Amino acid sequence: MYPIAKLTGVTKEFRNGRGINGVDLSLEQGDIYGLLGPNGAGKTTLLKMLTGLITPNFGSITLFGQDRDASFASVMRKVGCMIESADFHEYVTAGQYLKLNANFYPEVGRERIAEVLEMVGLETYAKEKIGYFSTGMKQRLAMASSVLHSPEFVIWDEPTNGLDIEGVVQFRALVKRLSDEQGITFLISSHMIHELEQLCNRVGIINRGVLIREGRVPDLMSDNTSLEQFYMNELQRGKELMEYGRPVSGT
Repeated sequence: MYPIAKLTGVTKEFRNGRGINGVDLSLEQGDIYGLLGPNGAGKTTLLKMLTGLITPNFGSITLFGQDRDASFASVMRKVGCMIESADFHEYVTAGQYLKLNANFYPEVGRERIAEVLEMVGLETYAKEKIGYFSTGMKQRLAMASSVLHSPEFVIWDEPTNGLDIEGVVQFRALVKRLSDEQGITFLISSHMIHELEQLCNRVGIINRGVLIREGRVPDLMSDNTSLEQFYMNELQRGKELMEYGRPVSGT
């Protein structure tokens, strides 16, 4: 069985010296993969390259066993994404916004729109204008939009930003439900380490554009009391290796 997503030697160099350096990453069907890293480490750049918003300088990207660029239209129909802050027409209602998005997917009808609004806890706000929504409500709507067409692979960048405690709990339940019931693969970038510890089966740590460590959560935590402790230890290890001029292992 082919990986849902595979990056091989992916590199993106920006003029300011930041970017992504030789990242190898493979996601299997049903993975809930958490991507951790400091601000500016390259998390969003990596997600943007996966979705074609940024073109790598080197390396290859495959989705569903196909070259991402050669089969862009067909493979991206199986992908749902929410990267950085979503932009909305604030004078339309939540239901109208999803209906507009559904125009790109002939198979999506009114029932599906109502279903995804219920998934994210916005069913009672379908007729309310987005301009009156809080940051957390807009985040929920963006998540609903990203799964509207029943994708097989979902990419979310900081999905819990702006969510209250209830929203975070609902987010966790939603991911588990979609993973268990529909076999959807998730790649989630987040600073909410405690949430990823409870949710993800695999995590990767990226720092200064390098994937310094990745693996199954139980294995990575075997010598640590929490995922947070593991994360801090790995960042310190990477810092020490870089200070001594030694390459940081991506294993």
